[in-house]
Amino acid sequence: MVKKINQIIVAILGTKFMMWAVPDSKRFIKGIAITAVAVLLVIYFHGEYLRWAELSGNTNYLSISYIIKNLIIIISLIILFFYLKKTKKKAYAKVKGEEKIYSKNANEDYFDKFRNKPRTKIPKSFFIKKLYQILDSLWTQLETFFDGFLKN
Repeated sequence: MVKKINQIIVAILGTKFMMWAVPDSKRFIKGIAITAVAVLLVIYFHGEYLRWAELSGNTNYLSISYIIKNLIIIISLIILFFYLKKTKKKAYAKVKGEEKIYSKNANEDYFDKFRNKPRTKIPKSFFIKKLYQILDSLWTQLETFFDGFLKN
């Protein structure tokens, strides 16, 4: 029962990780590989412990060993999650005029070219005519569609 629940949790987490869009693929592959090695080592050493416990007859700590194994696997997956979630800071190229925007004593010079730009005046009737043309063409298309639909 615990093994099935473990498999379901691992399958869900695995699909979530695969569906996750990570822009840095090297970081993603490195994190998955390290976590996979850690999980496989935990499973291997737990199997060795189980064989030793079976051979020696010392079965006092079997339930605790399963709890520790599962905790280590869950902790490694949580660490992987935070490792992949952390983004690196990207250095962007400088944009001309950017210093003026972000400097403390910036004049309003940079934005003056936008403020003083003359506005184009398009009459509202132009937009109403365009909207009417679009709606008219849509209506004719719908009429032809339903005429053909009803005839069949």
